[in-house]
Amino acid sequence: MNKIKVFVLVMVCSLIATTAAFAGPGEWGHHMGPGHGTGGMANLNLTPEQSQELQALHENYLKAVSPLQNQMFALRSELRLMWNTADPDKEEIMAKQKEIADFEWQIQEQATQYRLDFRNILTPEQQAQLAGSGPGMGGGYGNGGKVRGRW
Repeated sequence: MNKIKVFVLVMVCSLIATTAAFAGPGEWGHHMGPGHGTGGMANLNLTPEQSQELQALHENYLKAVSPLQNQMFALRSELRLMWNTADPDKEEIMAKQKEIADFEWQIQEQATQYRLDFRNILTPEQQAQLAGSGPGMGGGYGNGGKVRGRW
């Protein structure tokens, strides 16, 4: 019976995570990936071709990362259940934590590749403009050093 409860919880959590991943704003520019904000992007004067390439890159990034995020979410749910037992098993908890860390690393690798590919689509001038807009890839700063609400 306990295994059934865990399975149902994992499935519900996966469904919620999947729904949240696809429920973002429908416009290009918001939540474009790691480190993105709309502040630096609006000033890049992207060509239509660049916009299309960046859109495709972003969609591919989401396709690659969403399953990893869903699995990590499920593993975190399992870890929470392990901690809620009367006598948590140290070895099982440590193994589950390592699994989670492995997924976090895979997601970080995908994000790094995304950022590198993103920059390669931009002209040198656009890259310089993006770099000057703040941390990451265009979010957070760029308004005279003041922190926007996202940060």
